[in-house]
Amino acid sequence: MISLYYKIWADALVQARTKKGRENGWQLMLITAMSILQGINLLAILLLLRLLSGGRYLILFPIHIFGYSGLNTGLSVLITYFIPFVILNYLLVFYNNKYEQIAKTYGDRKGKLYRLYALISLGIIVVPLLFKLVFL
Repeated sequence: MISLYYKIWADALVQARTKKGRENGWQLMLITAMSILQGINLLAILLLLRLLSGGRYLILFPIHIFGYSGLNTGLSVLITYFIPFVILNYLLVFYNNKYEQIAKTYGDRKGKLYRLYALISLGIIVVPLLFKLVFL
C-alpha cells in the first residue's frame, strides 16, 4: 500500500517538476493538490461509514470558536480533511528532500497514475452526487 502511495507521488513529482521547471512554487502546489485529493478520499470513507451506520458517525468534528458558523465549518473542514494530510505528506515526501529519492526509485509514468488517482478521487464524490440529482 505504501508502495502505491509513493508511485503516485513519484508520478506527480516528475510531472510537477517538468511543468514548473525549477521554480520554487511547485512543491507547495503539489502538496496542496495531493492533500486535497486525500481529504476527498477521507470524506468519501466517512460518508460511507455514516451511511452504513445509520448516521452515527460524524463527518466533521464540530468546532465552536467563532460566533459565525461559516467560519467554524471552514476551520473544521481544514482541521479534518486538509491539515493532517499536509503534515503527513510533508513528513513522508518533502522532509529532507526525500522526494528526490522517491522520484528516482519509483520512476515516471508520464502523469498517467497521478491523473487516474485524481479522477478516481473526484469521481468518488461527484458521481454519487450526480446520481442523487438525476434520480432523486
